[in-house]
Formats: sequence, C-alpha cells, structure tokens
Amino acid sequence: HGEELVGVLVVESAEPEAFDRSDFDVLTAAAQQAGIAIGRARLLETERRHAREHRALLETLGDLSGELELPKLLQRVLERAVSLLGVTGGELAIYEPGPEELVIVASHQIGEDSTGTRMKLGEGAMGRAAETHEPLIIPNYQDWEGRSDKYEQTTARGVMVVPLLIGARLVGTLASVHTEADRTFGEADLRLLNMFAPQAAIAIENARLFTAERQRAEEQRALLDTLSDLSSELELSKLLQAVLERAVSLLGVTGGELAIYEEDEAELVIVASHNIGEDSTGKRMAPGEGAMGRVAETHEPLIIPNYQEWEGRSDKYEETTARGVMVVPLLIGTRLVGTLASVHTEANRTFGPADLRLLNLFAPQAAVAIENARLYTEAQRQRRYFEAVVQNSPVAIVTLDLDGNIVELNPAFERLFGYVRESVIGHNLDSLINTDETLAEAADYTDAAASGGLAHGIGKRRRKDGSYLDVELAGVPVEVGGERVGIVALYHDVTELLAARRDAEDANRAKSSFLANMSHELRTPLNAIIGYSEMLQEEAEDDGNDGYVPDLEKIHSAGRHLLALINDILDLSKIEAGKTELYLEEVDLPELIHEVESTVSPLVRARNNQLEVDVDGVGSMVTDVTKVRQILLNLLSNASKFTDGGRIQLVVRRDPAQPEYALIRIADEGIGMTETQLGRLFEAFSQADASVARRYGGTGLGLVISRRFSRMLGGDIEVESEPGVGTIFTVRLPWDASTARRSPASDAGVTAEAAGGR
Repeated sequence: HGEELVGVLVVESAEPEAFDRSDFDVLTAAAQQAGIAIGRARLLETERRHAREHRALLETLGDLSGELELPKLLQRVLERAVSLLGVTGGELAIYEPGPEELVIVASHQIGEDSTGTRMKLGEGAMGRAAETHEPLIIPNYQDWEGRSDKYEQTTARGVMVVPLLIGARLVGTLASVHTEADRTFGEADLRLLNMFAPQAAIAIENARLFTAERQRAEEQRALLDTLSDLSSELELSKLLQAVLERAVSLLGVTGGELAIYEEDEAELVIVASHNIGEDSTGKRMAPGEGAMGRVAETHEPLIIPNYQEWEGRSDKYEETTARGVMVVPLLIGTRLVGTLASVHTEANRTFGPADLRLLNLFAPQAAVAIENARLYTEAQRQRRYFEAVVQNSPVAIVTLDLDGNIVELNPAFERLFGYVRESVIGHNLDSLINTDETLAEAADYTDAAASGGLAHGIGKRRRKDGSYLDVELAGVPVEVGGERVGIVALYHDVTELLAARRDAEDANRAKSSFLANMSHELRTPLNAIIGYSEMLQEEAEDDGNDGYVPDLEKIHSAGRHLLALINDILDLSKIEAGKTELYLEEVDLPELIHEVESTVSPLVRARNNQLEVDVDGVGSMVTDVTKVRQILLNLLSNASKFTDGGRIQLVVRRDPAQPEYALIRIADEGIGMTETQLGRLFEAFSQADASVARRYGGTGLGLVISRRFSRMLGGDIEVESEPGVGTIFTVRLPWDASTARRSPASDAGVTAEAAGGR
C-alpha cells in the first residue's frame, strides 16, 4: 500500500510454465487492489480503536465526576483498560505511605479475588514498578525470577504494570495480564494502559484529598467537642473517658486506655478504658512496665507493630488480643502527667505517622484536663488549709479591701478586740480600733500595705469596750495575677510582753548598776591585797625566807586573776547600763598592733608558739584606741592560750568589698571548736565546755566584751573554726568610727567624744 508492505498475493498452477508476462501484470494489478483494500481496512480498524479509546476515556472522565465511591470507580477504570487491551484481566493497587505497602483495591478476571492483598515495595511485578516508578513488561511471568509468593497459583503468562503517579509521587499501580501463549505485550499496549494511568491516579488523589479534608473536619469537630468538654465537664474521669473515645473513633481502631501519673506514688493509674476487653480502670503500672510504662519512662511516643511478640509486654496484659499498640506521653512542658494508648486487633492494620499525628492531637487536651484537675484540687486543698490556719490561728487576722474596709476576720480577732464578725464586715478597720491620737499612724500603715509595701510596728489600739492594748501589727498586700486586690493585717497582743520587757530592762539596769558599784568597792581592797602580797614577796626574798615565796606568789596571782574578772564584769556592766563612752582619736594602727604584739609575746613564747604579724600598707584609723587594744589583747591571748607549739597569724587588710572598713584577721592552729561550741561562743560567762574552763581557765567574758566593743565602733567580729585544726577570728572595724553607722543594739547609751574630752 504505497511504499508499505501490507501482504503477499500468491497464485499456483500444476502445469509447468503456466504463467507468462501478461499473467504477472494481471497479478500485479490484483495485488495493488488488495493492498488498497487492506490499507483501508486497517485505517477503519484504527479509527474504530481510537473511537473505543476515546469513548472509554470519556466514560472514565464521567465516572471521575459522578462516582464518589473510590473502589467502584477504580474497578470500572480497571475493567475498561482490560477490555480495551483485549487481555485476560488485571489489578489496581493503592500505595499507603505509612506502612510503605501496596493494597489491591480492584481485581478483574484473574482467578481468585485478590482485593485486600498487600505487597511491599519491590515485591512482585506491582511492587517492582512501584519501587522504580517505571513501567514493567514481563513476557513470561511463569519464568520470571521476581514473581511473588502470593501469586504462586496464577496462570498468567504476560504481565504489564504501570505506576500511578501524581508528579513524582507514587499513589498506586495498574496491572494487566494475559494467559495466551501467542499474545505479547508491546508498545501499543503500554501506550493504551498508560492512557488509563493518569485517570486512576487522579481518582486516587481526589479520594485522598477528600478523605484528608473529611478527616480534618472530623478532627476539628472532635477537638472542638473536647475543648467544649474542658470548659463544661467538671468530673475528670468522665472528661478523660470522652477524650479517649473520640481518639479511638477518629483513629478507627479497636480501643484504648488513658492513665494518670501519680507523682507521690511514682505510678501510672488507668482512669479511662474503652473496648479492650476487661475494664482496666484502676490498674497500676510502674514507669518502664509495659508499653505505657515505657512511654512514661522515656517521655517519647511508642509504636509496637505486633504486641504479641513484643519483649516488653506487661504481665497485666497476658490475655490481651491487641496486635498493634501506639502510646503517647501526656506532658505539661517536660513534666509527665499521664499516657494515652490506642490498640487494634486487625492483622492487616498498622500504625503509622498519620496515626501518631492524630493521637498527638488529643494528647495536649488530655494533659490540660489532668493538669487543670490537679491545679483545681491543689487550689481547693490550699484554700481549705489556709482557711483552717486563719480560723485556728491564735493571732488576730483580718483581710481588707484597698480602702481599708473589713472583708473577713478570724475568731482570734473577735476575741482580741471584742467585736462580732457580722457587725463589722464592711466597716473601716482604722476607724474601728483607733483613737484620734493613733488614727493617722494607722492610716499610714494601711496606705503602705495598699501601695505594695510591708507595714510593721508596735502601737496602742482600742477594744470595743473602750480599753486599750499594746499590739504588734503587720500588714501585707494581697496580689492576684499581679494585681493588688486587698490587704492582710495581723495583730498580736504584746501588752504583757512589753510590760515584762520594761520590768526586765529595769532589773537589768539595776543589776548592772549594782555590779558596777560592787566591782568598784571590791577593787580597792583587792588592789591592797595585790600590793601587800608583792611587798611581802620582796621582803621574804630579801630576808631569805624562800619558803614563803610560793604561797605569796599564789596570793598575788589569784588576786590578779580576780582583779581581771572584776574589770571584765565592770566593763560589761557599763556596756549593759549604757554608761560606756567612746573616745575617738586618730591612731597609727601598725604602731598599736606592734605594741599589742610586745604585750602578748611572753604568753606566746610560754606555749612555744610563733606569732606572725602582717600590717603592710596599713595607715591610721579614727577609733577608740583603748577598746581596739582590748579587743586585740583578748583575741591574741585566747589564740596563745588554746595553741601549743603552733603558729598564730595577725593580718590587717582593707576590706575589698567595702574599702571604708579594715579587716583584722587572727588565725591560730589551736584546739578549734565544734558547731555547738561556736553557737554559745559570744554568751556571757560561757566557755566551750567545763573541761576547757578547768584546763585553760578564763571568765568567758573576753569575747563578749570584744564583740560589743566592735559593734559600738560600727564593726563586728566573725569566727570560723574546725576541731583539731584551729580558729580564725575576723574583726571588721571602720577606718573612721566617727562617720560609721553603729548597730542600734550596741549604740544605746554610747556617746562619742574627741580625745581631748577625756
């Protein structure tokens, strides 16, 4: 036909040389006519085939817009492709990204119905096309080395598969098969099958989008329902049961469980259970036990494809028929509050990332519900606790609004001021319990607390019956969410306490005055005893009466010791009576320290100790030289007395943190002190213990006087010690005591004068 060979025309004769040139011309003309006829027939068949293909495509496009049920639509696409190809049958599979598997959803004339069959990527002909994203033609499937075990009984001979793609993304595969020995798949067949591939891919993608949209709508509806429950359902167990059932329903699985983590017991407790056989509510698990325990321990989601074969399963679930298990932690920040689990029992169901994402949508809602319930319970517990504290407190407590009006009060307030609660609610507190003389002061306290400050003081207040009492009061603001909403005021009756304090102060002053007078009276005869003992000792030595000398030395030593004790008592009594004065003058501190060093050197050497002094770079100081000298003598004497054959260091430096202060550090390598001994170190007439007093002597007043002198000068003394290692005293004194701020406790009755006022 034209230049194309379309056939051969052959004539035969039994006679030899039966044909001549004229016969050949006739045969040629007949062949040309036959070629034209064959060409026309082929064109007609091609037109008819194109028409059938066009009609099939139009019908498929019509189905895409009219058929909503995906399996039926794909079945029609498959049947049209098989019919148009004129082959035995075929299959169509959808690709599921989660498990990375193909699932056959349409099957036509290939023997046993294969719908529902699953294949991994690379498995069989369809798995191979899915893996490579390329068409595949197998001339003889029976001899193909890649055939799947699932098709051992097939009689298919030729197999042709094309991938169903949206862009480069796999959505499925389409396969056709034939069983004829003389049939082969060629390019024309592949072109024809590829005509249906886009239609099937579009159908699958549309269905996926529709399903995803419907899934999102269902998720949003479920989440909105859950949020609604969070605001309306007050019973936690019912709320969590509703959350669990919605999650199970949306996942389309068998059932699930929800557990709360109890921090006190360090255990999970199942509080909601749905469709998992026997009700497991109340069951307890430790972190690490079973699937939920594992998630509680790791704070990470867990997917178990086959729970029956999982090595970590709990003994509490020996009878379960669950196959797949998925668990997510319920967290508030990084703190565990529970776990949420879903299970399925289907052999062909698997949990994937989409399922995990869906379950994780419900996890925050459940966590918030648990946390809200915990916070509510804790708030109720604290409310009851504080109500009980306030109601049973012996201290009068009253709450006010910011204008000072009474909002609530406790029974102690009623007893203290004589008012009945119902009669004073809403009244102004300051007007109720103050006189004209104290009202302004009380209003200042109220304003201070209402402004966010702390009000504290001691003053007189009036009872309902008109009597007065001394009270210590404190007022603090009440803040809710950073906003001040009121005031809490406390009143403590200190009438008897103040009276007792005044009596004690009077008695202490009388005692100190008595001790000062007695000490003064004792010093005169004692000085005489000391003087006469010295004279008698000298006369005995001169007259050769050496036998009397030791006794006279004992009298002299005892007199000196008693005089030192009386002097210490006199100093302490003057301090307590407020009669101690400061005589401030400028003194060369290094010179003073070297003078003290010379004084204590005999005592240091007597115990084989070594005294090291470091006063480099230290200048003068405005202070009371007598009191500083006594402080240093007391501390160095103690260091020498409690150290044998050791080193004593005296170092003076400027305080790096507060340069206006000097730090005088005296460290020894003596016996040291325990924490208990340090606790009573600065108590009058107190020593470490009785054994120390017997062995080393002393009155226990030196350190007390030294600390009080230091505080009078605007400084203080600190101590560090370790038994068997030694002790460090640090004296902190201002370089200029005339400008230093002295502590009120040691300032009372102390006056500072210039050196010339002595």
